[in-house]
Amino acid sequence: MRGEATDLSARLWDERALLGDLVTAAAEPDRTGQLLDRLRALRLEQDVLVHALAEQWGTDPETATLRSIERVAPVPWDLLLPEHLTALADLTAEVDALLPPGALRDTWDRISPRAR
Repeated sequence: MRGEATDLSARLWDERALLGDLVTAAAEPDRTGQLLDRLRALRLEQDVLVHALAEQWGTDPETATLRSIERVAPVPWDLLLPEHLTALADLTAEVDALLPPGALRDTWDRISPRAR
């Protein structure tokens, strides 16, 4: 159990860093596109871990989200996951405010972490 939770926390730290990079790179289309590609791959890794943890923590893996596993997370994850989710929401709002309309914005809207 601790393996997947630790891996998920590491992936959430990675996502936080990527979103921070997106905030600083929003005016650079090439770099933003690369970061969005990395974010998409990272989100797939997270989804696999969320499903594994959902099963371990007694919730339906088929409908599992970060929010749903947050509600059933054991100690210390019951404190760590909300912290990650708050930081991700703040960073997501920053990226939302910075990305102009266009192809990159469309990509962001499809993979945006706010859809959790």
